[in-house]
Amino acid sequence: MPRSSSHIALIIIAGITWIQPVNAQVRARGRPPGLETRQAIPDTTLIEGKIQYLEQRLRQLEALMTAQQEETRRASLRQRGQQQARGQGAAGQRESSPVRFQSAQRQMNQLNPEISMGGDFMGWIRSPETVRDRDGTPLEPAFAAGNRFWFREAELSIIAPLDPYTRGKFFFGIPSDGGELAIEEAYMQWINLPTGLNLKIGFFRNQFGQLNRWHDHALPQADRPHVLQTFLGGEGGLAGLGGSFNWTLPGLWSHVNDLTVEFISGGDGISYADNFSRNRILLGRLKNYWDLSANTYLELGVSGSYGHNDSARQYTTRLGGIDLNYRWIPAGRGHYRSLEVRAEAIGSWRETLAGDVQAWGGYLSIQNRLNARFLTSLRVDYTQLPENADHDLKAIGATLDYWQSEFVVFRIQIDRIQRSFAATENRLIFQAIWAMGPHKHEAY
Repeated sequence: MPRSSSHIALIIIAGITWIQPVNAQVRARGRPPGLETRQAIPDTTLIEGKIQYLEQRLRQLEALMTAQQEETRRASLRQRGQQQARGQGAAGQRESSPVRFQSAQRQMNQLNPEISMGGDFMGWIRSPETVRDRDGTPLEPAFAAGNRFWFREAELSIIAPLDPYTRGKFFFGIPSDGGELAIEEAYMQWINLPTGLNLKIGFFRNQFGQLNRWHDHALPQADRPHVLQTFLGGEGGLAGLGGSFNWTLPGLWSHVNDLTVEFISGGDGISYADNFSRNRILLGRLKNYWDLSANTYLELGVSGSYGHNDSARQYTTRLGGIDLNYRWIPAGRGHYRSLEVRAEAIGSWRETLAGDVQAWGGYLSIQNRLNARFLTSLRVDYTQLPENADHDLKAIGATLDYWQSEFVVFRIQIDRIQRSFAATENRLIFQAIWAMGPHKHEAY
């Protein structure tokens, strides 16, 4: 067997050997049947990383084998040419078949990272066109008011596995309003370090609740729940520069317990001051997972964060949150039928010059997949303002999604927003999302 083929065989055997202990570990934990096939289980992250690394090594070996074959062919041609020049070549020794030429390309493009581009186009009809508070002041800047279309964002993503344990992920947002190119996320991620630790360093969205980590194009509705916009910021969400530590704990009171601790510089500009040079925020989240049956699972998470809400670092804000996610996916028919119930509540304890302010908010979202193409959802919101708990917001909205393919999604959303400090708003939203490349509309 050629040396390169032996290398490929060894790589495949090594991959199978790495995967086998993980499956054995899952069975040893005594989880209910079907748990090992759940995408939500954190153990599969290591397997995916190793598989991507093995694929990369296989492409490298294939390129090396192609180069070796080309070198062997050239050496054979040189030897025949020398024999003919010396008169030692005989007609009976000539090739009976034509010479086969192969490309010497080393397939370096196969080693490049995954590069994708996504588009998020929106338009709405509003009544009233400009939402004003009780004093007549617009709640939004002039360019955001009125009935209009706009290109919310084009997102460029660059993702690459560097080895079985390390990944690099970079996401850039390209606005259409003439703004500058913004870094949405840029971080390195290490998976399954000693003691089962996962590490992430760089600039990233924080793991507070369920949806703060998600990018806009992956949300189940066209906009974020109002409680997240109110406490954690709008499109930017809660993000910062720092480190994230994640452990998959032994099964304590659930089938899987997952702990995340993050320490960052930065903030959302609402609950925490947006000051990268001085502000520090400590966050934590404990996620618990139960496999209820072969078709259903339940996730329950508890989150908390602490930091300063002013640049002078005199006043602090504490946030606490609880989130729940119930999902039903019939075995073998997940592309045609599913039901997901998601709920989240956030409480805020904010220090100010005038005294402490306590506020809270939450939402309930139900998403139903009708068939392979159509999904419907309903979301109910309620939230108080973190600076003034006497002001609140109530909203209800429904959506209809059409998945033309995994690359193209169309959405229609209708909602009604009631504000105690402003006029009631009615909206009809149209959204078109598309993706070019391997990075699709998946959740994070």
